[in-house]
Amino acid sequence: MRQSSGSQQSFAASISGSPATSAIAGINIIFFLWVMVSGGPTTQNLVDMGAKYGPYIAAGEYWRLFMPIFLHIGFFHMLTNMFGLIIFGSMVERTFGTRNFIVIYLTAGVMGNAVSFLAGPNPGVGASGAVFGILGGFGVYLLLNRRLLGKMGRQQLTSIGVIVGINVVMGLATPGIDNAAHFGGLVAGGIVALLIAPRERLFAVETPFNFGTQRMALRTAAQPASKAVAAILIIAVIVIAITWFESGTYVTNMFGQKIPG
Repeated sequence: MRQSSGSQQSFAASISGSPATSAIAGINIIFFLWVMVSGGPTTQNLVDMGAKYGPYIAAGEYWRLFMPIFLHIGFFHMLTNMFGLIIFGSMVERTFGTRNFIVIYLTAGVMGNAVSFLAGPNPGVGASGAVFGILGGFGVYLLLNRRLLGKMGRQQLTSIGVIVGINVVMGLATPGIDNAAHFGGLVAGGIVALLIAPRERLFAVETPFNFGTQRMALRTAAQPASKAVAAILIIAVIVIAITWFESGTYVTNMFGQKIPG
């Protein structure tokens, strides 16, 4: 699923061209080490550190919609999410630019947790909602530019569809997978990309060796920063609406604690 022009980029070159991807992966690793030295990835420890937990969000701890993006329940959980982040995140960051990649990653992660909160009160952690947002964003980019990207674009779009489909099947068949977070992240990534995805344009390349024949090439037209701001506001409105609605279904027990109604 990597774009290339005749020669494949090395993994090291891919990472060097995507600083935000590397930084986010590093932050996830730091948080994982913090979890391990502070008591391990037990449910209680993860909740104490900021896991998504319905009663606490309903009580006003809205930062729990953000913090779970950087927490994981174990090494394999973190490894699989970081693999997806590095492979697909570096590709999206090079295509969309660092600023827009960060917008997609964070908005998808937060909306994924909001939808997970809507689906149930149980604790949840992981970067998979944000990673699904990356896939959704890149899928929208391929759709918007499908005519100019041609066969390569169609192949990449098919690959994304297969990856998402496999993950949906695995999520439904495997207990403990937060399918709601995946869905929320995927939708958020697609919504954001509708506004900020680059548009490819054809332009003529004039060289002394054209001999009267124009050579055509693709040029990426980046979207203005105002569209990134608009995308953030749209996701914020959706997240606030979901959180307000679901919080309203909770009641306060005799101990002053929020519980599902």
